[in-house]
Amino acid sequence: MGKFFNKLRQVFNIFLLSALIAAATAVFVYFLTTPEQRGTTFWISVGFLVFALIFETLMFAGIAMRSNKGKEIPISFTKVILGGIYFLFVIGVSIWNARAGFSVVKYSLIHIGGFVVFFVPMILINMATLKLSGADRKQQEEGRLNLTAMANNIEFLAEDLREEGLFSNDEIAQIKNLSEAVRYSDPTPASRKIERELEDSVAELKRIVVDVIHNSKEDFTEISRACKEAQRALKVRNEAVINSK
Repeated sequence: MGKFFNKLRQVFNIFLLSALIAAATAVFVYFLTTPEQRGTTFWISVGFLVFALIFETLMFAGIAMRSNKGKEIPISFTKVILGGIYFLFVIGVSIWNARAGFSVVKYSLIHIGGFVVFFVPMILINMATLKLSGADRKQQEEGRLNLTAMANNIEFLAEDLREEGLFSNDEIAQIKNLSEAVRYSDPTPASRKIERELEDSVAELKRIVVDVIHNSKEDFTEISRACKEAQRALKVRNEAVINSK
């Protein structure tokens, strides 16, 4: 929640800064024109300044609120740059109009044309974002399948131990709890190194359980140690996923 409010403050700060610049531009244009010149084109300038202010704020919000391991940050940053350039374009055209005195039609066409020039790249960027989002969804689906398979394997170990009757239900519950924790973890993959550490710890747990069953050992110490190690690896993995968002 703290991270969310920090991001919200960042968006609010950029909005205040942009609003200050837009207000200063409006005042500047106001004093550059005579009362006779402050007609329709003046209010067109004000309208587009407000629009550019909102547009740039939304672009910045896109990068500030992004939460998918930073994969879309370069794309979102490009949007912010385009939004900022468009904001400067509106400011420049507003001042230019105050000096040149364009007709309403000509001035409107300049603004519309400028918006189209900046909006077309935005559409292309959004298309790339959708493609990237689809890849992320596929990655999450694969992550969920991997976690489910791992959880099932751990659960099978618990069932095997229960069938052997070597340990109490409370002891076996430790393995069951690990299985549930894996099953309901965030499917977003962590780095390959961290994921591999979890896989290795589960493989070690399986090796120990098989050895215990094969030799009919009634000592749960090694299984408990391996189970705790797998829980530790899972905790590291889940924290890495959360911190990457």
